[in-house]
Amino acid sequence: MKSNLKTTMRKDYLLKFCLLFVAVAAGFFWISADNHVYAITLEESIAKALTSSDQAKVIEEGRNYSNAEADKVDTFTRPRIDTVVKYHELGTTADDSPFMVTPDRQIATGVTATHLLWAGGRISESRELKKNLKGLGQLQESSMKRDLAKQVSNAFVAVLYQQARLDVLQDRVKQRTDELSDATDLFEAGMVTNLDVREAKLQLHVAKDDLRSGESQFHTALVDFNLTLGEGGDNTLFSPEGLLVRPQGLGDNLIKLETLYNEKRQLDIKKAAEAVNISVRSLNIAKDEVKPALSLIAGTEYGGDKFSGMEASWNVGAQLTWNFYDGGTIDAGIAAARAQQNSSKATLNQAQKSISGALNKLRAEVESLDRRIALQQETVSLSNGNYEDARGLYLTGTMTLTRLGDFNLLYAEARFNLLQLYYLENVISIEISSLID
Repeated sequence: MKSNLKTTMRKDYLLKFCLLFVAVAAGFFWISADNHVYAITLEESIAKALTSSDQAKVIEEGRNYSNAEADKVDTFTRPRIDTVVKYHELGTTADDSPFMVTPDRQIATGVTATHLLWAGGRISESRELKKNLKGLGQLQESSMKRDLAKQVSNAFVAVLYQQARLDVLQDRVKQRTDELSDATDLFEAGMVTNLDVREAKLQLHVAKDDLRSGESQFHTALVDFNLTLGEGGDNTLFSPEGLLVRPQGLGDNLIKLETLYNEKRQLDIKKAAEAVNISVRSLNIAKDEVKPALSLIAGTEYGGDKFSGMEASWNVGAQLTWNFYDGGTIDAGIAAARAQQNSSKATLNQAQKSISGALNKLRAEVESLDRRIALQQETVSLSNGNYEDARGLYLTGTMTLTRLGDFNLLYAEARFNLLQLYYLENVISIEISSLID
């Protein structure tokens, strides 16, 4: 009778385990059921975001806008052609003169061309300023694309991290299920009380709840990743391909970053240096505003007071303009340009110090993480051995279920901590790569 009862209970727990497995599998693959999931590599993810996302469009149009603004800088140095067509009805309160007929209207059409020949150094400086502004626009575009690639990379790694945590949580559910089976067998053998069975069930419920929470966190990370790609996060989802592993080449990339910093070729430093060049050009142009401007002028006009009596006239010559006093506008412009130059130089110094500080911190973090990961890998191995031994002792009746649960928790914490260190190392690798690019 007892044997049949034991067999029945074993079948009952086997059925529960099968149902649990189905539930876990359903929980893990529910995303695929409701959404079309496509695997994508990191390189493909970055390429997709940089070509088809809304943010990529913003970056592209920002570059077009900056180029258009730069084209305005030297337009005053180019020839200018103005046309006019006018029709005026004329009148006067003066008495009519028998010696001069007062016209009743004026009809005219004409063309005037002007070309600035000399204006101090403003002509050459404005053309160089235009080049600098377009260069800065290109650097800003590169900077924004770099930031977008960094955002995609971080979101990619975040999904891999949540997937790795989900794997551990699923393993914990299996472990807790096995512990419940062990407690049931020992209870049937009379070695433990029903307290162990209830405790094992409670721990299994906790593990299931943690798994559900992990599934939600994974899904959130997956949707966030798709949003960085420019996707709407609806029924079509892209899922990162691969596993959460340690990045390679951190030391080499740090050397590359240090070389770029020393040679002042790092992107943020180049962008700040270009801003200094622009401020220098702007100050020179502002100072040259006090100098006269020499222009070549030519024009022709065809007009009169009647359509039947219209005559042509023309003029050609040079014009010198010199603004002796404008109420302080030029002085204010010089002061503003000088302040902008000082600000740009301070920004350049700040960028150089920022990269220097980042190098210092990144070196320390890479070295620290390398040591911590080596230590944590050994901790995972030791805690795994402790858990397996503890489970064996529990089966012999020489260890309590509570104590076994402590070893289970320590093993899980060790694995979670190792995954966290892997994730942090990947984030640092992405940061270094973004500073190099």
